[in-house]
Amino acid sequence: MKHFVFAFCFNLCAGNMFLFAQNPKYPCQYEGNQILEELLGSWKVETKDRVSPGQYEINVGISTITTGIQGCSIKENYKGIYKSKVYAVESTLLMVDSMKLQRVYFDSEHASTMVFNGETDGNDIKMLWLRNNEKKRMRVKFELTRHSADAFEWSTHLSTDYGESWQLTHLWKYNRVTGMDVKDIEHKEIKQAIDSYHLGLSSGQVKLVTDAISDQFIMFNGNYSGEPLNWQAHMFLSGKDLNNWPSQFIAEAGPYQNQYEIISIHIRANAAVVITRDTGSNKFRAWKNERTTWLLGKKDQKWQITGYYLRDMVNP
Repeated sequence: MKHFVFAFCFNLCAGNMFLFAQNPKYPCQYEGNQILEELLGSWKVETKDRVSPGQYEINVGISTITTGIQGCSIKENYKGIYKSKVYAVESTLLMVDSMKLQRVYFDSEHASTMVFNGETDGNDIKMLWLRNNEKKRMRVKFELTRHSADAFEWSTHLSTDYGESWQLTHLWKYNRVTGMDVKDIEHKEIKQAIDSYHLGLSSGQVKLVTDAISDQFIMFNGNYSGEPLNWQAHMFLSGKDLNNWPSQFIAEAGPYQNQYEIISIHIRANAAVVITRDTGSNKFRAWKNERTTWLLGKKDQKWQITGYYLRDMVNP
């Protein structure tokens, strides 16, 4: 009997281990979940936020939307600025059936959760939050409108008179973050400059580094803050100092290693801003999934690095 139980458990557990090792997908039973799938990804967000009745400010942020259980829900993590302070939102949007949805919203400004209920027509979403389900005097309506596969917006309006009148509280416009296009020649040349920079520092090939950077090079730090008032100047190099810097860095801070992926490239004329996600180390520190902002310029038909910004770094 013991041998039978052991064998049964071994086979069952082994089967379960194999099942979960395959990272299975859990299909949503509701056909209307396509609207959720199309919101997945990384987004740049421009916001119009009410700071007092009739008064608004314009802010920006980054949103990451990931899938939840069974594909019937999505989770949003937003980081930005509101009322001159860092601001974060966690939100879950889930399907109740093929047309009905629920939104659970929590932000860093408030200590309470808002639960919206509503429906979708397959393209847009309309939902309502009631402060008191019986009195229904104070309410907030939420509306999401999709413009394309790479752009959508949502807005919230507040009413304190049972829905007789409404005032806009937030209008958030989303545009999808686009990464590197492997077919784009400019993108390939920009990536080559960043590749050469990292390879030169990790392998000790100084010329690769000097060829990758411009004749003037600046670095600055975020001091672990998204607020520019907290940022720090780190280093500016040109001329002889710039030529000597790669070999000095390798000798003093090596060994250097870094793996990265390009998250976003934006080009305008001969200027480019590139965001990468980096994991690596040198003698003094290690980093994992750290975002680096690169500034590049094109001169004589060649892209070169003019500087970069590290948010999560502080001067020694």
